[in-house]
Amino acid sequence: MRALFPLLSLLFLIGSAALAKDLHEEFAEDRLDKARWCSCQLNEQLLDFPRKDDQSGDHLARITVDRTVLGKKACDTSCAAPELEPMLLSEGDRLGPSFIIEAPAAMMVEGGVVKMKNPYCPVEDPKDEECIQRQELRVTKPYQQPFRQAVEYTIRFRMMPETGGNKRDPIRWVTAQWKQEPAKQVFNSDIHKDESLKAVAAGEKWQASPFLAQRFDGGVFHLTVQAGDCRCIVASADGKKYDWKNEEAPPDCRFTFPLSLEDRECKSSLILEFTGEKPRLESPTGFWTEMKYRIKGGQGSQGGRIEVWQDGKPIVKVTGPIGYGDVTDDPPQQKFKFGHYRDVMNTTDMIDIDRVDVVAK
Repeated sequence: MRALFPLLSLLFLIGSAALAKDLHEEFAEDRLDKARWCSCQLNEQLLDFPRKDDQSGDHLARITVDRTVLGKKACDTSCAAPELEPMLLSEGDRLGPSFIIEAPAAMMVEGGVVKMKNPYCPVEDPKDEECIQRQELRVTKPYQQPFRQAVEYTIRFRMMPETGGNKRDPIRWVTAQWKQEPAKQVFNSDIHKDESLKAVAAGEKWQASPFLAQRFDGGVFHLTVQAGDCRCIVASADGKKYDWKNEEAPPDCRFTFPLSLEDRECKSSLILEFTGEKPRLESPTGFWTEMKYRIKGGQGSQGGRIEVWQDGKPIVKVTGPIGYGDVTDDPPQQKFKFGHYRDVMNTTDMIDIDRVDVVAK
């Protein structure tokens, strides 16, 4: 019995890093494996598993978003198998600033409530959270890796139809996101040194944004990384727009909190590293692409690291204070989701997913 205690202690110290499962998903069957995937933020009537067009007979997962989808979807623990622990919960976050075009909607603040005017949203005088369309799958808790664990994610997907949605308006559209959960806000001197901004921020509810996101913005495919409440664009299909310099900070970073600062620039201590060409992406609209991310979150002296490849080609390495602060006595996890999370549109669009791999390194 005594010999058992050292073993138990070792398992306790190793923690969830040893208990989290690797994931290899090819959607071989025409159904959703709910031991792996939570559909609480998705209308399953708009999820199907058509056969691939390569004559192999295998299936792919297709997530559709259309005008019937509106507003946020609360997530509870019912999506996890009964024998599993409850899942970490999240109320979501604002889509945040547009990097491509000016802000997509006029903002109002009445009685401390943020409201939006979105020409595509059928809700009269809506709040921001009502003017979104969310169709996302997320991994269940057994497959959530620790935030500070190095993890490699591979996603092979395409966006349909080939138009890639609305390219005329500044539609914000997240197709994959990684969130630190739980998280606490990191002190931001740019906000707190200004008493008027500090007062505004104190009146708003803070929510952690994804520390990494794969996005469209005005029809342009790009990636963003978050350091506290400062979001930076680190790679884009519009490579000519950005003056990236090797081993320097990203040139375009915007505040995500408070709302009054959403379109203002912030300074980041993240560092970009790339070889040869600048970090330019190819758009996945109408074409299959494989995105690979090697992720390790972290603030403080150690910081974090994100490496990105597209179709086997190295794109960019991002180092520095990635994510937010840790919650005491509650080690954060990497919460991974993919699908559609966007401003309201009237179009019907799909994301086809061929394969998802999540492997701890």
